Amino acid sequence: MAESSGEAKVYLRLVIDEEKNKVVLAEAGKDFVDVLFSFLTLPMGTIARLFKKHNNKAHPPVSVGCFNNLYTSVVDIGVDNFQTEACKRMLLCPRSVSDVQCQRLKVNINPTEREKYFNCPLFSRCRLCSNFSTTRCQCGNMMKEEIRESQLKVEDSKQHGVFVSGGDSTTFIITDDLEVSVKSTGLVLERLKSLGCADVSKLGEKFVGIGPKEVLTLLQCVFSSNAPLTETFLNKGSALHGLTRSYEPLRPCMEKKDEAEPEKVSAINAVVRKQDGKILFVESGDDFVELLLSFLAVQLESVLEISGDSITFGCLANLCRSFKGFRVVEETKAAPADSKVGVLPCFYSFQVQLPGIITLEPPVYYRYMDSSGKNPYALTRDPNKITYYHNDKLVPVTLVDPKSDGNDHQTHCSGFLKKETKFTVSDDLFITPMSSCSTVCLLKKLQTNAEDVDVQEISISKAEVRMYACVVYPVI
Repeated sequence: MAESSGEAKVYLRLVIDEEKNKVVLAEAGKDFVDVLFSFLTLPMGTIARLFKKHNNKAHPPVSVGCFNNLYTSVVDIGVDNFQTEACKRMLLCPRSVSDVQCQRLKVNINPTEREKYFNCPLFSRCRLCSNFSTTRCQCGNMMKEEIRESQLKVEDSKQHGVFVSGGDSTTFIITDDLEVSVKSTGLVLERLKSLGCADVSKLGEKFVGIGPKEVLTLLQCVFSSNAPLTETFLNKGSALHGLTRSYEPLRPCMEKKDEAEPEKVSAINAVVRKQDGKILFVESGDDFVELLLSFLAVQLESVLEISGDSITFGCLANLCRSFKGFRVVEETKAAPADSKVGVLPCFYSFQVQLPGIITLEPPVYYRYMDSSGKNPYALTRDPNKITYYHNDKLVPVTLVDPKSDGNDHQTHCSGFLKKETKFTVSDDLFITPMSSCSTVCLLKKLQTNAEDVDVQEISISKAEVRMYACVVYPVI
């Protein structure tokens, strides 16, 4: 792989079984382990976007279950089907609650811009701001004027690390299936014996420098191989492929709509082939589609929690167990203590989302006079900040939900899609806005006659929402 001069790198020492051309162990410092653990903080939509960008003629596309199809659907769905322009942008580039920590990674494959803030010309009166310049203020003006935020002090990453603690001399042992442990002589001997590599005369060593391209290839190999270190550094990702592990999919009970059902969260019309009962596609409203789109915002670590024992995750499960054992960065204090599955950034609230997934409340900001920029004001999250001018004071400011179109003046909105919009969803989760000819076109594409199918209504309960997530997450 070509490497640009001067790019940041982390380093890895590989212990190799030269006869089998296989990585036995890897030794690394905390910089590489932090990069490895950062994979679990990536939203699934971000992973799909990175894979799409990284694919080339030398490497066939790596698919992550149906996420590639979901992500491509968002790309193709017109902006007019979303509540606001910002809604589509939020789904195409989903934020992670760990974005700030990941900016301290030595090699970051998903660098995100510092969040920007915008206000309207009547900011002194409206006291509203937004992260998107396309948001309309309650006064009717667009929020186009960028306003500076006073940055909070960030702790020294060299002392505290990103996801693991320890000094620069701390060394970790990583197995080929991504179990991570602090290095010790006893552990190394134990691993060598357990892998049948006690005869160290047959082992070789290799030192590798890893930049962004190598990290992206490693991430792809994590999803496509149970030996990602061997696949990445010895085979150069030559066997990259889509995820093909078979599993027995769960199906919801097909039954008539029951208005009295208290747990029902959505209802869809399924076009079912009479011959074998296979769902060819469904027609649904915006609520069911929002449930599917919410999967793009969920972090990989949460995927493992959601799916539980329903799917075998191979090396990802090993990585997740190690991550939980080593993580030293405190969970955000804004998250409730009983949140066991996952946390989404503020404003990532969907009409229907997975049980156990919570959305953070937006932080409280204050406005003060600022003479250092074009905008006469600046923002701070520090209520004790000393202002530049003695006669000035900190004024609370409301961060507007970018999903609000400005007419309802909401600061909290649930839902990305326009209400009452209808969609068709294929069995492999391609989503298309419904049109008068969409049913006919789909039947022709599937080479199916109208007399060979039935339409059945499916009511989806809260308990079944988690089941749908398990079906969408066939990771490895």
